[in-house]
Amino acid sequence: MFLSWHHLEELLSVESAINARARMSFLQSLHLIAWMRSIGDQILGSITDILAAEALAYDAGCTTLIQVRDHVREQLLLTGSGPNAIGHEGWVWDVVRPILMQRRPSLGIVAALRDLNAADVRQTIGQLANQRLRPSSDRQKIEAAIRASAVREVALSDPKRSRDEAERMGSDFAGRARALFPRDGQTVRNFIVATYVGQGLDPDEVRDEATIDELNSLATFRSQLRVVAEKTSLPFERLKRVQMEALPSWRIASGLSRFGQRRTRRPGSDVHDQHLAALAAYVDCIYVDKRTHEDLRRVVRKDPELSVLFGSVRKASNYENLLG
Repeated sequence: MFLSWHHLEELLSVESAINARARMSFLQSLHLIAWMRSIGDQILGSITDILAAEALAYDAGCTTLIQVRDHVREQLLLTGSGPNAIGHEGWVWDVVRPILMQRRPSLGIVAALRDLNAADVRQTIGQLANQRLRPSSDRQKIEAAIRASAVREVALSDPKRSRDEAERMGSDFAGRARALFPRDGQTVRNFIVATYVGQGLDPDEVRDEATIDELNSLATFRSQLRVVAEKTSLPFERLKRVQMEALPSWRIASGLSRFGQRRTRRPGSDVHDQHLAALAAYVDCIYVDKRTHEDLRRVVRKDPELSVLFGSVRKASNYENLLG
């Protein structure tokens, strides 16, 4: 059995405190378990720790996917008893569980709106810069349109979600979008450059021939590297040299985003599923649901270089099937 923070969060984020406590007791009863530790500590690690360890490996001279993967395995993978992995005290998880439950709406909005694009991402920066900014008098209409689109996507993504909750999540997203609107008097090009620079790009990286999709991917990666810089104490300017194509977790996540199935139903647990899919590069065998299994199959077909990273990827619809 292999354990990470994302497994633990899924196990604890249930309505029944009794069930959550029983799950932790089971893990503590295990004599042998493997887990992904956190950078600089023995506690359970998350996708952030994997990315940070991969970036450190690249910084140390590992430039291929295999080299990075092997280095991270040596640094982060541990084995021991259940208490070694999650501690002896059960009350700790009773305290943590309500905090994790509060995170569920945030995960829900990330999953629901991950494919929502306000512009054609195939456009180049040069094409976008030649357009005109809408007047500030239109901003209320723009925000209302963003909110309506967000509410619709949130409602479609999880039929169990109430209308009131979808409205709240859509309004929250629209408010965040409003904070990013251009200032009065700002040109389109200046607005584009300022937005990407704020996300960690250098001005000369915002090239006319680059597509929105390409720069959005780089901006997302650089934003994640800022978190890595805080976690590892390495300067962000130094980490900017890291190439995202050389990091297994990034390649897997990017492949899932580009080649995975388009899903109408997108519950918050999909966020955990994507994070856990990155473990395919680090474990001998990973069990996933049918949708993720098909997604990973498509990723390998489109990006064959990843096939050398993966162990066995198997599918199971429920935990009972794992016993077979």
